[in-house]
Amino acid sequence: MRFEYEITADEYAAGQLLYQELSRGRRRFVDAACWILAGLALIAIAWDGRVVDWAPIVLVGMGTICIYSGVVNLFPMRYFRRKYPDAELTGKRFEADVSEDGFEESGDYRSSRVQWRGVRLKGENDRVFMLYSGGSIFIFGKKYLNEEQQQELRKLAGLKL
Repeated sequence: MRFEYEITADEYAAGQLLYQELSRGRRRFVDAACWILAGLALIAIAWDGRVVDWAPIVLVGMGTICIYSGVVNLFPMRYFRRKYPDAELTGKRFEADVSEDGFEESGDYRSSRVQWRGVRLKGENDRVFMLYSGGSIFIFGKKYLNEEQQQELRKLAGLKL
């Protein structure tokens, strides 16, 4: 099965979030809570007033950064959309060839061939299929696949039908 596709900012963000959910699971919420609590603790220490002159400023700054990191962990879609231009995917077209052996992806600046046994994480959400192999995340937008192709990709990748 062959198809052409692009990766939009929303698809990029959806694929990154799906990867994060599959690789980290619920730990994302625990990490976010820890960052926020650490930030609040630093700000509380700074607020105490029994520390050296410039120390409260440093502690408030560090606390603010920790709280920001926690909030980003809770709401990563905005962060991933902002990082989309750094990925240099804007306007790039890709072609994928998916078969029983694996899949091959080629685009403007790279080409990859992956066997199914090399895919470590795989999943789908309402917007994309995400496959992770060898340090690379492959994102296939569902809008580029008809229903029959989506079913075929699920079957070949070993996703729930």
